[in-house]
Amino acid sequence: MILMKFKVKSATRKATDGSSRIGTIHASFEELKRLFGEPHDRTKEGKWKSSDGKVRVEWAFLIKGKADMLFTIYDYKSKYPLDQIKQWSLGGKNDKVKDSLSLLLLVE
Repeated sequence: MILMKFKVKSATRKATDGSSRIGTIHASFEELKRLFGEPHDRTKEGKWKSSDGKVRVEWAFLIKGKADMLFTIYDYKSKYPLDQIKQWSLGGKNDKVKDSLSLLLLVE
């Protein structure tokens, strides 16, 4: 049974400005790649490069609706290889996105 259908599109780097950690997602790197595709590499030069080196990879999306909701998933300060991470930071601009994502993922 489908409870809700989401329209999700990639967010720009600029759209992530002002977002912060709002929760945690429990998933493997491979599960997140299957669901969201390849993440942005925050270690390489370019607009997605992490300014402080605390994030290596990040997914950034907008859930389209009456008011678009930004969410990001990233590996904040993790020292583990990406394929060993099971807990990821969830970012956004408000807590409402957690309710929407809880239908798709195990979000705390």
